[in-house]
Order: sequence, then C-alpha cells, then structure tokens
Amino acid sequence: MNLKSIKLKNFTVFENLKIDLAKGVNIFIGRNGTGKTHLLKAVYAACEVSKNKSVNILKKCFKNYGSVALSKNGSDKTIDIFLESDSKNKEAVAVSLSFDTSRVIINDSINVSAVNSLDQLEKTKLADESCESYQIHFPQNESFSAVFIPSKDMLTHSKGLLAMSDKYREFPFDKTLLDIINKANQWTLKQPPKLATSILPMLEKMIDGTIIIENEEFFVHKKDGRKVNFAVEAEGLKKIGLLWQLLMNESIILDSILIWDEPEANLNPDFIPKLVDCILELSRQGVQILVSTHNYLFAKYFDVRRKGGDSVMFHSLYQEYSVDVQVESREYFDELEYNDILKSFDKLLDEVYELNEE
Repeated sequence: MNLKSIKLKNFTVFENLKIDLAKGVNIFIGRNGTGKTHLLKAVYAACEVSKNKSVNILKKCFKNYGSVALSKNGSDKTIDIFLESDSKNKEAVAVSLSFDTSRVIINDSINVSAVNSLDQLEKTKLADESCESYQIHFPQNESFSAVFIPSKDMLTHSKGLLAMSDKYREFPFDKTLLDIINKANQWTLKQPPKLATSILPMLEKMIDGTIIIENEEFFVHKKDGRKVNFAVEAEGLKKIGLLWQLLMNESIILDSILIWDEPEANLNPDFIPKLVDCILELSRQGVQILVSTHNYLFAKYFDVRRKGGDSVMFHSLYQEYSVDVQVESREYFDELEYNDILKSFDKLLDEVYELNEE
C-alpha cells in the first residue's frame, strides 16, 4: 500500500499544501527554508500515528520546536496533516491533540465520515477551540510502515544513547533521531531477504564489506577481515552501511515507505549513480521512497538511470510573490520550472564559458 497524497495545513511554513505522490520514487528539491525536512518528518510522524494512534508522536518528532513554531506564523488555527492511500478504503480516522501551556488532551480514533478524497474530509471539532491543536487524518483500518533516515549520522553515537533518552526527560534528540538507532539495532537475518537480494551486493561493493554490531557499536566488517568503527569511517560510507543494515534486518520491507533526508550528502560523487540505482531498484521491489536533495548529480541521475515503467516524480517546493510555500511536480527533473538546482548549475556553466572566452 502506497501513499497517494499528503496534505499539510497551517503547519510550519505550509499554509495549505497538497502533493500527489508517485508510487515509486519522490524527489523533493527547494531552497533552504522551504520546508523539505519538515515535510519528510511530518509524513513519518503521521505514518507512526497511523500505527500507534497517538498524535503525541508528532510532538516527539519535532521535540526541539515549540508548539507555536509548528503552526504557521504562530497561527491559532488547527494544524492538519492528511495521508491518503491508493487503496479503495475511503473511510478515514482523525487522531487529534489539543493543548495549552498547562495541560494536554488527547482524543484518539475520532471517526470521520466516509469521503471520496482527503480534500473533502471534514475536520473534527475540538471541545476547546482556544487551545492550539493538531489533527492527523489517515484511512481507517490502515497503517503505514515507514523508516526515516535523517541527514545527521546517529549510529556513531549510538552506544548508550537510547538508555540516556529514557532516563532524561529533556533529552535533546527528537524521535526521528532515536528511532533510526532503534531500527538499525535490530538483529539481521542470516540470509538476505528476497526484496534486497539485488541491492545488497551493490551496497557491499561500495562499503567493501558488511555491517556488524558489537556492544551497541556499529562496525564495517571489511572483506579483508578488518573491523572499522563507524566513529572513524567516512561519512558517506556510513549512509550506505545504514541502508544495508535496514534491509538486512527487514526494517525496510515490501509496501513500506523509506523517507531519506539528503542521502547523497558527504557521498563520493562516484557513488551517487550507484546509490540512485539502489533506490530505483528498491522502488521496483515495492518500496515507496521520499528523498530530499540539493545535489544536481543525485537528482539528474534519476532521469538517466530510470527504466520504462519506473514511477518517479520530482517535487519542487518554492515561494513566489508570497510567504506561502507552493509545490510544482513533474515526472522529469528538467521539466521543473522552479528548479534552483538547475539554475545554479547553469550559472556555473555560464561562468566557466565566460572564463574560457577571456
């Protein structure tokens, strides 16, 4: 089951944004401040809410933000996050949270009448309209299994971190950063899962080995027998190793959603097309993927390496003539009108041409 669309209302920089998703790979681009990471984290939080039916998860995923900061411009309007699936189930459930400075009220599983689309979904009224409130809507009797890989490396610091987060109430890391440690810490299978059989060899070639865990620490077990601690391994190779681990312990499975914030960051340019190949192959195996990027090579290689039948969509978040973030979605990278990555690349080529003309 894939996400068909996501909609954010009055959430951080988004006043009223709806994005129709590809069932395969979705690449989000946009200038800093247009909400790419917020969008990805909101989708992950909503997926987690669909499983656990507690909207408190949203607060945990944005732990370092105040409640006012989560609402657009400090608005007192209800914050809504909508998930629409590609299944035939059109009946929806809303999970809501209202709060003020002194108390938290959670209302779980508030039934919403059957609708044809999320655009027609009528918002549930909260008893205390003076409180700020969150609502997350998703199809009833459905849940979304998602993995969020943050841009920040967390496995290097994994030893003892989860225990500390349980002990200290004001721990500085949000749920997305702790969840990836939890998921990576799961035991791996003895044999590669069917979904990953064509992908794991590509990953193992890049990191020159496999991943092992000893005493809550992560190592790359190189083919020559060496064990390289993540603390001294190259940043880009850690990302590849993390993907290997998530596939081998079945955190990423058929019909799950992989959400990855800037996967190409710190990666050797030679590895970028190989990573794109892995992501495309995952999508062919039934994993829906949402990634963000600022990198021309990473974005463009999806056009170069895609095959007939691949489902790929580019989404450009932009602001023009107003403070509201909007979205433009196209099947090919070069088709985007609002494409700051391509504009920056063209500007570089112009400067090189002018330099050669002198």
